Amino acid sequence: MKKLQLISALALAMSLIACSGGESSGTDNVETSDSTTVDYSNMEQVNLFDFGVDANIQLPKEDKGPRKIQNSATESVTIEVNDKFGIEINPFGLTVAEKKEELDGDLVYTIEYIEETADKIVYKKSITDNEEIEAEHHFFLTKNIGGELYSVQSLPNVFSKKAIDKMIVSAESLAAVNPS
Repeated sequence: MKKLQLISALALAMSLIACSGGESSGTDNVETSDSTTVDYSNMEQVNLFDFGVDANIQLPKEDKGPRKIQNSATESVTIEVNDKFGIEINPFGLTVAEKKEELDGDLVYTIEYIEETADKIVYKKSITDNEEIEAEHHFFLTKNIGGELYSVQSLPNVFSKKAIDKMIVSAESLAAVNPS
């Protein structure tokens, strides 16, 4: 009888691991293709399949605050953790050049580009001659998932540069579940 209970407990544990809802802790440090090491120690890998994106992403662990993942009316996926993390993943997203064109056409904000690559921009938005309104830090990047262009960007909330840097680490981890 005890052997049967042990086997049942083992089978239950294995099925819980196999059906963990697409989440796993992943590894703490991952070496990227350009030989830099990314620290994911305070993050866990989450599968976004249930939200229409066949990809995984590293997100802050749930002990950092409640995690809210949802589809928007525009078919994007918004992810928020507490009030210090907020990103939006858009299928059929803009390119970096298109996003820059949109930003440069803004009549209210002055845009200062802090970092710029072919697939990413980090920028600061501020209102000229108005010191009462805090400058906003944001990012925008593109990822190819299954042959489709996705854009990932910070939500329009006001975030610190440090928070934006953590969101970028998460956004850059977005990768196809079964790359081909």
